[in-house]
Amino acid sequence: MIHVVTAENQHLYGAQLDQMFRMRHAFYIDGHGWADLHGADGKETDEFDDGPVVYLMSIDPWGEVAASVRLNPTTGPTLLKKFAGWSSEPLPEEDGCWDISRWIADPRHRRAANPRWPTNHQRELMIGILEFCISRGLTRLTMLAELRLAERIAAYGWPLRYLGEPRQYEGGKGTAVAAEIGVGPHVLALTRQKTGVLDAMKFEINPAATPMPSPPPANLDSVAGIIADIGADNLFRLVRAMSAQIAGAAIDDKPRALELLGAFNRLVEACGATLNETGGASRLSNMPPADGRTAVTRSAAPGSS
Repeated sequence: MIHVVTAENQHLYGAQLDQMFRMRHAFYIDGHGWADLHGADGKETDEFDDGPVVYLMSIDPWGEVAASVRLNPTTGPTLLKKFAGWSSEPLPEEDGCWDISRWIADPRHRRAANPRWPTNHQRELMIGILEFCISRGLTRLTMLAELRLAERIAAYGWPLRYLGEPRQYEGGKGTAVAAEIGVGPHVLALTRQKTGVLDAMKFEINPAATPMPSPPPANLDSVAGIIADIGADNLFRLVRAMSAQIAGAAIDDKPRALELLGAFNRLVEACGATLNETGGASRLSNMPPADGRTAVTRSAAPGSS
């Protein structure tokens, strides 16, 4: 999936944004030593990481960024505008054209180096870029990029034309070019054919349009009845077994496990029941609480809260 990270949902992607900025530092500053880039705390950012910026991230099943790219509307500041001298013609400033930059992939997720990866994140990212462009009504992208990246994009059939002659930068450290790319449904169809990626890739969370659903009201009487059916002996054994497993097993996140166990106990208590050990015996109290629900009397199990 290609996640669309915007100003509205960035708070949901804190870990991924941090990882992406560190990837950029490792690639552009540590790896290529670009002179005009600056990093702090091992992360590379610039002025185009503010405002209405959008990041498209290919995120692997473990929640880590495999590949990403940045897009900025050309109605505002863009990377290519900052280096407008690379273009021999006026740069577009219109709603239907955005600037694309910082296209990067984690080396661990490159199929050339790791052919056993089940997903080709770079190809999926290409599909996600086109799906995003269509969703925003875009018809063109501009970019200032390494010549080899522009050639790779053109090889996939994307309509690409140079806005100026490719030329070397920083004394021959690399060769870059300013370019314009046509986008739209026809390019998406062609790219699906070439990449073999036929599924929809774009995934976007809009917190304003999709508020978090309220949980349904708990039917505590039904839960209390289930607890009564289980019986105090079995319920106490269950909680004690869970506590013993948490205490002795190699669990990656023990605080979370203890939190879940505490939540289980609180559910029992919410139903008017308690786990309380009486005289070392396990028995279900026959005295219902004042609200008519069945009480379970046992002690709190070791490790519960």
